[in-house]
Amino acid sequence: MSWRVIAREDVRGTMLSKTTWLAVGLFPVAFLGYVVAHDYIGEPNFPAFVAGLAGVVGVLLPAVAILLGYKSIADDRTSGRLTLTLSLPHSRRDLAVGTFVSRAAVVLVPALLALAVAGVVGAVRFGSEGVLWFPWFLVATALFGTAFVGFAVGLSMSTTADRWITLGGLGGYLLLVTFWGSLQSTVLVVLHRFEFQVLNDMPDWALLFRMIEPGEAYARLVRAGFDVDLAGLYVAEGAPVYVSAPAALVLLLAWAVVPLAVGYRRFRESDL
Repeated sequence: MSWRVIAREDVRGTMLSKTTWLAVGLFPVAFLGYVVAHDYIGEPNFPAFVAGLAGVVGVLLPAVAILLGYKSIADDRTSGRLTLTLSLPHSRRDLAVGTFVSRAAVVLVPALLALAVAGVVGAVRFGSEGVLWFPWFLVATALFGTAFVGFAVGLSMSTTADRWITLGGLGGYLLLVTFWGSLQSTVLVVLHRFEFQVLNDMPDWALLFRMIEPGEAYARLVRAGFDVDLAGLYVAEGAPVYVSAPAALVLLLAWAVVPLAVGYRRFRESDL
């Protein structure tokens, strides 16, 4: 298929970039570094180690995914290379799919390899309790990373304005990784006339609103495999089914597909 050709060429081109090597080089440094750090900041057991590792993933993986994806198509449009690419037997859909697949591979392959090595070392250092669920942790991480790659590539297709793309990438990271929980809490308090007690007993719709954040959905998936102090709001007695692990899976897939579809629609209707 034509998108496979584009994906292979994009992987080759991306791997020639020093930025790519610097970005993906952070994965082994951060993940293996956490193995050492966990001795001092975490409980000496494997599930607690995985929970701490998920926290590192939740900060680093979105940053790398956005960095390597948010200008993946926009740069080629502004430089004119995209016109040459599409003059060959490639459609805009092929370009969108191929770029998404290639950037997902460039981000996820080194991240998952580094996590696998960290997991082996962590099992040796902290015991094997729950180690059979570690592949599930890798699957959840892959879905989490894919969500941000879809967001970044969709953003790259949506406009050629460098300023808006940069603001969108930075703003998307800050909103989806840093500020979503604060935004949700603020909205909830305002709607309940500044009764802060509502934060301790959230209505069901507010739980879903919070889990829309990719990091919360990721934590819910990790919690499905490990009994750790993550996603406690969604596993409490009486929690609705739409904050279950399958719902978190659907939300992460939506974060990958919806921004990509919106960006592609704008890209398809725009001039090169």
